[in-house]
Amino acid sequence: MVNKRLIIAVDDSKECLKALDFAHEHFPTGYTYYLVHMQPRPLSYPYIASAVATESAYEHLHAMEKEMAAASHLFMEEVFAPKARSTGAEVCVAVVMVDSDSSRHIGAAICKLAEKAKADALIMMRQNKSAVAHFFLGSVTQYCAAHSPTPVIIVPNSV
Repeated sequence: MVNKRLIIAVDDSKECLKALDFAHEHFPTGYTYYLVHMQPRPLSYPYIASAVATESAYEHLHAMEKEMAAASHLFMEEVFAPKARSTGAEVCVAVVMVDSDSSRHIGAAICKLAEKAKADALIMMRQNKSAVAHFFLGSVTQYCAAHSPTPVIIVPNSV
């Protein structure tokens, strides 16, 4: 049997465990689960480089970024990976740093990763945001559904 790839995009909420339940229920065997979390950088480097040109500030920012990525990876390994592995699926965990916390930047990074990994599908949760939050913050899921060349499966939060 050919092993297929599922990208399961998660944030740091346990609500995203529902995406794993969905994947296990609908794609029970023959899949590798790629659990992916997009971690926005603390501040974009170009802005810091122009505002503060000291080497120590850059080093401090880089160290902070590494700590944030390590904490996200640990969370993924402790919360999401065990549940995914309990299904018998092969599991890969990745934390990807992105330059901005905007929905457009995060969505674009997820789409690019799914295409690069030659994923068979991208599974995402639909977050329940207020209309105001959705207007100002946008939606990563909506961005991916509109722009991803990889099929996107949106799991409703009510599942």
